[in-house]
Amino acid sequence: METVNASYPGNRKHSIDTGGQCMAMKKNASILMALLSPALLASTASAQDAGQKSVDNGTDPSKLLTVAEAKYEYLDLMGGFGTGTLRLSYTQPFGEKQDYAVRLRVPLTYVDVLGNDSYDLGDASIEATHVFGLSRQGAFVAKGELVFDTAGRPELGTGQNVFKGTFIYARFLKGGSIFAPAIVQSNSLWGNDDRAEVNFTTFDFYYVPKMKDPRNLVTFDPSLNFDWENHKRFAGLAVSFGRVLGPQLGGNGIVFVKPSLFAGSERSGDWGMEVGYKVIGF
Repeated sequence: METVNASYPGNRKHSIDTGGQCMAMKKNASILMALLSPALLASTASAQDAGQKSVDNGTDPSKLLTVAEAKYEYLDLMGGFGTGTLRLSYTQPFGEKQDYAVRLRVPLTYVDVLGNDSYDLGDASIEATHVFGLSRQGAFVAKGELVFDTAGRPELGTGQNVFKGTFIYARFLKGGSIFAPAIVQSNSLWGNDDRAEVNFTTFDFYYVPKMKDPRNLVTFDPSLNFDWENHKRFAGLAVSFGRVLGPQLGGNGIVFVKPSLFAGSERSGDWGMEVGYKVIGF
């Protein structure tokens, strides 16, 4: 489960370069194809594996697994601008019960509000997760993430070092579905005095329906978002569609796509699209 944030730094008015937008869209399409091609080729060999009765598809937030992930997200921003981000992540669980995990994430991104659509380093982060109170009915999940001011250009980050805290209650419903509401709070700790502070709250309502074929996955992720520093609020909805490709690189290979929409007069963007590939449980 991951919250979607359509806000972006450097929110200024600029003239719209439609030629640049076309080039950016072509560049985005090339990245998407490069990201998905290896996974789609591998799926041909894995499709024969239809006899599996139990498949881990990575949608249970209370189950911590080793994960290597690459995903690309494009957000259509207000004013005709856009941003694209390639996120590379690695998650390692630890502890006797495997109820702790650490995730490292590095983003490569662009935001074209200043007319520069070249990619550079965004704000890298490290996240710690702990699962507790696990029972047949549900589990609690606590996360703490430090997002560092590592962006290569001002518009690619917040200019702040931010702590992001997340608290989740994962409820295991009858029939195998999961409902995992969460509250996420982000606050700047220190950073550039000339940049705005970060004070952002998200109420997230993550839901995973039980699929007849466990190799298929669908998640629904509606959210309410409050940017207290800039006095803005908006709603969001992200829906993920994925497929477990089968055993790959010592774990389960998964390919997914996640479209998103935003609503409210104070939203920073209209829609987004994310595609990705990950290997879990290796």
